[in-house]
Amino acid sequence: MPLEQQTEQKLDPLTKDDVDLYLKVMRAAAERVKAHEPGDMAALDGARKILARGDSAPVPTPADATTLQRANLVAITMDQIVAEEMKLDGRTYRGIAEAVESVVPNPVLGPAPADNSAPAADHTLSPLEQRLAAVNAANGRFLAPYRDEIQKLLAVVRDPANLPK
Repeated sequence: MPLEQQTEQKLDPLTKDDVDLYLKVMRAAAERVKAHEPGDMAALDGARKILARGDSAPVPTPADATTLQRANLVAITMDQIVAEEMKLDGRTYRGIAEAVESVVPNPVLGPAPADNSAPAADHTLSPLEQRLAAVNAANGRFLAPYRDEIQKLLAVVRDPANLPK
């Protein structure tokens, strides 16, 4: 079962402890992606079999849905599995991961899209938008020494090519 999802990143600048936690989880996740455990392989193999049935298959069963969900976690969010196994608070970890990954793009997904989020000339930033912009700027500077390692880890842990086909 995946960690509880959080869609909002941490709204305070990242600390050394935050980055150390993120890197600890992502390093372990990258190693596990490179050498899947038997349960991980079973989920991926099960998903491949389900997908191979194609249109000839009946409606997926609840067990099929569970297998596909687990395979997706194994394939592109192994860090959530690792964080859960480390008994980390899901909201805390996801908030940190969102903060890191909002300023360090995954190189597998290609160059970051042009920033079209700039407000129109007549748009005044809300206090939340101002805070988020300031936090992202601070995080970008703070993460500069870690950027290469983070991108290498993201390329392994969040590679869409890992998804079962």
